Amino acid sequence: MNMSAGDKSKTVASRLRRRRIGLRAITLGFAVLGAARVAQAGPVVQHTLASESAQAQVNVPFTFGQVFRNGDVPAGKTLSATSNGQTVPLQVDVKARNPDGSMRHAVLTARLSSLPGNGNVPLQLATTSPAGNPPPAVSLQQLLATPYNAEATFNLSGTTYSIKARDLLAAAATGATCAQWNPGCNIWLSGPLMTTWVVHGVPKSGSGVSYPHLQVYFEVRAYAGAGGGIGSVRTDIIVENAAAYDAQSVAVPQVQPQYTAVLASGTANFTSAELTQYAFTRWHKVLWWNDVEPEVYVRQDTRYIQTTRAVPRYMALNPPESLLASLRQSCEPLDDCDQTLRMGSGGWQDAIGPLPRWTAMYLVKPDARAWRYMLANTDALGAYSVHYLDQATGWPASIQDHPFVSIGYYPSTSAIAYGPPSQQQQDFLRDLLPTCTDNEIVSDCTTWGDYKTGNPKGWEVAHQPAMSYVPYMVTGDYFYLSELAYSASYNDIWSSPFTRNYTQGYIDPGVPNDRAKAWVLRQIVNAAWLLPDAYPLKAEFNSVANNAIANFNDAYTDNPDASPLHVTNHMAYANNGVTAVAMPPWQHSYLTWAAGHAANLGFADAARFRDWLGVFEISTMTDWVDDPNHGFCWLEASLYSLQVQDANHDWLPNFNAVYATQFPTLSGLSCNSPEWLAEKSRLAGRPWQAGEMDFNAASAQGFPAFEQVGYAILADTDLPRARLAWSIFDSRTVKPTGYQSYDYFPNYAVIPHGDVLFADGFDNL
Repeated sequence: MNMSAGDKSKTVASRLRRRRIGLRAITLGFAVLGAARVAQAGPVVQHTLASESAQAQVNVPFTFGQVFRNGDVPAGKTLSATSNGQTVPLQVDVKARNPDGSMRHAVLTARLSSLPGNGNVPLQLATTSPAGNPPPAVSLQQLLATPYNAEATFNLSGTTYSIKARDLLAAAATGATCAQWNPGCNIWLSGPLMTTWVVHGVPKSGSGVSYPHLQVYFEVRAYAGAGGGIGSVRTDIIVENAAAYDAQSVAVPQVQPQYTAVLASGTANFTSAELTQYAFTRWHKVLWWNDVEPEVYVRQDTRYIQTTRAVPRYMALNPPESLLASLRQSCEPLDDCDQTLRMGSGGWQDAIGPLPRWTAMYLVKPDARAWRYMLANTDALGAYSVHYLDQATGWPASIQDHPFVSIGYYPSTSAIAYGPPSQQQQDFLRDLLPTCTDNEIVSDCTTWGDYKTGNPKGWEVAHQPAMSYVPYMVTGDYFYLSELAYSASYNDIWSSPFTRNYTQGYIDPGVPNDRAKAWVLRQIVNAAWLLPDAYPLKAEFNSVANNAIANFNDAYTDNPDASPLHVTNHMAYANNGVTAVAMPPWQHSYLTWAAGHAANLGFADAARFRDWLGVFEISTMTDWVDDPNHGFCWLEASLYSLQVQDANHDWLPNFNAVYATQFPTLSGLSCNSPEWLAEKSRLAGRPWQAGEMDFNAASAQGFPAFEQVGYAILADTDLPRARLAWSIFDSRTVKPTGYQSYDYFPNYAVIPHGDVLFADGFDNL
């Protein structure tokens, strides 16, 4: 039987009304089942080890990061590894645990006895009981018994400065200073298969003069040889110009060294282009001693990673071979690569979304090229001035230690710091970071009040990517761990001391719009959740996350004077000639997702804020079901901006009023009916399809795609009509296709984690 658009609309509405009680029952049942998962001993996950050499390899060491579902590796248990039924030696460095003691994240090191050329072999991980007496760890004395070394040399204006890993390691061995989280010599990983030390210092000239503006870190990873002693050695050489505060916690003036760098480890070497390293930037390069590098790629089961809820669940996508072959595979030092040069620019950016394009691409297609694409563009973030080191502690700047610092609100803080003498003036002056000074490298530093570095690469909190979260998760590399920590630190110190309440870290009062609030919250909870339990700033980041969430709930969830439309207080747009009365639904969806993501990571109070926000998404998607003529029509839920206040800046009372105010000629017409479509076609100046949402529905870069993340995260809750809202959204007739499809741009291709089938035909979960 053929049906008109109007008949279909009425039929769908009728079926949805009849099934509201059933949908509610399904929702409640799903929530209980989802929460009732019981961990069992045995297999955990299976990965694939892919050879990247045409030649057979023997005794192949490899290291990777592994995140776990809550309870998969219970307290008191560890992991074992097998491949085709054969035991694979495995070292487990547990980095983070859940409140019940189960493993959250670990760095795993293994050694495969043989790997065929261009071949693939499985790697199964399973729970087991810990061994009684593990063999001794690879020691620093064993490494120093070899001729291993790694060196960084810098040519600055004709003067050569250098620093050697071996000298730093030998000094640490003599002084017995190596320990976990010792900033001077940090033992990052330790076990019988491999130990990693992180040492650092400043380069010196041949006459012994230090160049203090560059700090060089060597992450030295020494693998045990199959027959004993040391096998291969991997060195990640990290070059920073990041000092914000010196060893006495005094703010450091900015410098911009210009140099070429030569890195070497035995026969392995790298020479940089001529570099200008702006303040608060860093770069790194991995060298394997004498080029002895195992050629193996750990192709992780990224579907399992998605089931942990540490990351979104993505649609089943198939990026074409032509796209994979075109992906960037590396990034040169201090290059922005595929990142946006100035993030505050408008329009589409590959980096924006719950996760950036490259990270989402890896999670939907863990091809080695997608993995390198992700790491290359994560490396690019080192070129942005977001790395603020406190040399007094050896870790990123902390708002506990510097409660009066601010980058984003520099005009107000600098005015106080340079104002009339007072205790407050002294407090602000002590934490004030000097702006740059005009010289032959940088200019426009003298504009009063603004905080500048002269760096042409501009960071912006409302457009920032999820910095280094998944790269650290899946590699376990120290560089990516430190990038994750720097991202949380930057988002803390960016805000105004007044609005964040100094050491409390509030987000809502001073972060200017919903997307900025979303991405700042995401950065903080990502670091708080994934960083190692013993990381010196982890407790602070957790405190900030919980404080910020509590403040959101105070301002909205528990506030009887909050908007009846469940939107935040920050009106960014004009409508009908009245300024600051409209809000962006797509940004609201970002914030809903971020709150839901925080809840998924275990920040329980974030669920209350998510649920409060979610009323907006659910109402704009489902209100038409009860009143097809006057309820908010779901096809307009994806507007760029929506008026929610009247000319007097009072809240509109309900969504019917919002719809009538925004669409006076559509209100009164049955949603998605022929009459509605005819009027919408007139307004749009083109034919409008039944089931077509507004604002570029055919593109993964359109506003319906942006809002998908909010509907998806809500569908995993027991909020009334949350799954109904997802089902209606997923029933839209115009979706991203062709070169604008999710296969090419998976940033927002997020779906609910749950698997629910709807009897009314909405079964796309």
